[in-house]
Amino acid sequence: MNAPRDGRAERRRLGRGRRRHSRLGAVASIALLLSGLLTPTAAHAGQIVPCPASITEWRRVLQTGRPPVSIWEGYRFTTLSVTPQFLISDGRQLDNNTDLSVGYEIQSSVSRTHSVSATTGVTANVGTYLTANVSSTIEMSRTTAIGVTLTVTVPPRTRLIAEYGVEGYNVSYAVEAWRVRRVGSGTPAPGDQCEEWGYYPQNTIAPTHLEGWRLRTA
Repeated sequence: MNAPRDGRAERRRLGRGRRRHSRLGAVASIALLLSGLLTPTAAHAGQIVPCPASITEWRRVLQTGRPPVSIWEGYRFTTLSVTPQFLISDGRQLDNNTDLSVGYEIQSSVSRTHSVSATTGVTANVGTYLTANVSSTIEMSRTTAIGVTLTVTVPPRTRLIAEYGVEGYNVSYAVEAWRVRRVGSGTPAPGDQCEEWGYYPQNTIAPTHLEGWRLRTA
């Protein structure tokens, strides 16, 4: 007949079992957490496809190991709409309530900076795209001048609006991004295996270097 177990030994055995299960539960919880952190989200993960030949720019975003392994990000631009727009920095209202022509001399006195903006999560060269596909006159930033004089004659019984600024464009476009893992040196080539990484609709005001006064009647 077996002797009864010692009570203290039994308690020690049960304690060891509880600690082992606790450790296993903690490991399982950490593994589950890491799987959530490492799983790509729909915002930037996509299918694996041949790299499009229409990608116009490649940037290396990571390099590690020996031999070197690089992660490259490529960008393709698509123009959605382009609308010419005069970007006003100063203005005058010239009224002639007489029956004779009246001469005015006015001068710009307000300076304003107009800049291309990009809210995309990628670092694509937007300026190169705009000058190549919208207008070669576009500048990334333009500050209007002070002290530019205009002499104008206002006809009888006429209100003339004089506005100073720069010609520009309201541009809507999209940036498509791909990523590729490449061993060794050299940028990716069409046909390499790319992962679809993101689609980023954008809108920006793009100033040009064409600056001056513009006249219109009210």
